[in-house]
Amino acid sequence: MSEREYPPDPEPEPEGRTCQWCHGSGFVSCAFAYSPGADPFKGPADTVHRAGQCKHCLGRGTYDSRLDPTLDRGGGPEGPEGADTA
Repeated sequence: MSEREYPPDPEPEPEGRTCQWCHGSGFVSCAFAYSPGADPFKGPADTVHRAGQCKHCLGRGTYDSRLDPTLDRGGGPEGPEGADTA
C-alpha cells in the first residue's frame, strides 16, 4: 500500500477551538412545543424542530470565551470595564 492509495489523514482541529455545543457547524437544533388553549400543560402538544444559530459561538463554529455572551463577566450592569477602580 502506498500513500497514493490512502491519502494521509487531515490535520486534527486544534483542541479548544471547535465549539463544543454546535460541533463546529454554527447551528443547533431547537424544539418548540405548542399546546392550544388556556392551560398549556393539558392535552397534546405539537412539537416543531428548527435550526438556530449557536448562542455560544454566535454561528462562527469556533469557540472564543471572550466573545461568549452566555458567560457572566461580573462587575454589575456596566460590566468589568465600567467598574469604578478609584
